[in-house]
Amino acid sequence: MALTGDLSTFSFVDIFQVIGRDKKSGILFIEWKDLTCAYYVKEGEIIFSRPVDKVYRVYADKDFDLLLNKLRMSPERLPKTLERFLISRLSMKEGIFSFTPGFIKYGSEYPVEYPIEYLIVLASRHLTPEEVERKISDEMLIFERVPNTEEVLRKAKINSLEERILSLVTGDKTVFQIRQSAGLESLVVDRALYAFLALGLIRRKKKEVKQSQTILTLELLTKIIEKIRGL
Repeated sequence: MALTGDLSTFSFVDIFQVIGRDKKSGILFIEWKDLTCAYYVKEGEIIFSRPVDKVYRVYADKDFDLLLNKLRMSPERLPKTLERFLISRLSMKEGIFSFTPGFIKYGSEYPVEYPIEYLIVLASRHLTPEEVERKISDEMLIFERVPNTEEVLRKAKINSLEERILSLVTGDKTVFQIRQSAGLESLVVDRALYAFLALGLIRRKKKEVKQSQTILTLELLTKIIEKIRGL
């Protein structure tokens, strides 16, 4: 099933998260105000982008290697197309997108200078306060680290500020406390936390039920039952 939506209500972080999670191949189309672009996805990685005049014409080129030959595009130049037609536009919030899986045939290996994890981080730096609030809506939330995520973290290429924020996610600090400890603007902290959630580096910590409270409740219930029986 195709993934479709509006950039005003669906952020790039969320789009990239779905693409990376499903690890499907296909084409992501985005109809910007000034042009329409096709972004070629291979097993969850966006490897090439180009402007197109008509979307339907893209479906005529089903063999990716033949398309590169037709465009006289060498594999080494593929990352540059992402810089020009995707990364430079991550701050834009107006456009219609759709991801169509399948139909495109990929051949050999292609360079991936911008892993989907890194694109998630880059996109998170452009999140608006309204977008961030969708997942970081309560400053009393507590997050914890997810184990065995070293490879994801390596690909994400987070900067020193984001590393500082991640180090503060210890499972016992609220979002408010992380903001205070980081000494950064709240939006900067929340953007990073949003990215970490999308990457699966952190998760919401479940509230622990204290055993003592459970025992007390059972004892109280027993006394109430005994009292009722005595009436």
